[in-house]
Amino acid sequence: MYFWLVVPSHIEAEGIALPGYLRLIVSGVGSMASLHTLWRSYEESVVPRAIFSIGLAGSYRPYLGLGTIVWVKEEIWGDLGKRIRGRFLPSSDYLLRGQKVRWISEIEIPSFLSLPWVRGLTLNTVSGSLRAARFWHRAYPEADIETQENAAFFLFAEEKSLPLYSFRVISNYVGHRYWAKEQALHNLRIFVQTHVVRLCQWLVESHRISP
Repeated sequence: MYFWLVVPSHIEAEGIALPGYLRLIVSGVGSMASLHTLWRSYEESVVPRAIFSIGLAGSYRPYLGLGTIVWVKEEIWGDLGKRIRGRFLPSSDYLLRGQKVRWISEIEIPSFLSLPWVRGLTLNTVSGSLRAARFWHRAYPEADIETQENAAFFLFAEEKSLPLYSFRVISNYVGHRYWAKEQALHNLRIFVQTHVVRLCQWLVESHRISP
């Protein structure tokens, strides 16, 4: 079996050692870079049976503490549209004006992971102030976390009909300057080494992916 583990940056990839059946891909920060990297990797290598993605994320929810690992079950591509008098009007394309671009995963994770599931919001720019955080959370009150890449992972997986298991580690609260980066990176590496490998084995043994 052959799988991909995708992380946005070299900082998140640092210190990760994987077995031969797991390929580590650094997608690059942002949705455009991520899509480009995934398409190029798909054309140049063996097609994976599933994709695992993990990285840091900002939290809109106080109860999602710093260092918490979450499973991203739903994702919204957030900043496609226009601002009108302090509001945001989503626009996915010329035919779907006013509709949100959203993915809802149909897959399930095994009980041994026991992770909270969240709705993600992908923005091209980090919300670097409380004012920005309030704006986007008014536009998408259902969002739990914010990233710059996750919608690209969901879009690519959908286009290629590949299972996507998406996880994030809470490194900060959206709009706040303090980041618990070292704690979040430590938890990310521990999760990959102990649970992603086990998840691969579970997928094979439970016959949830084709051989």
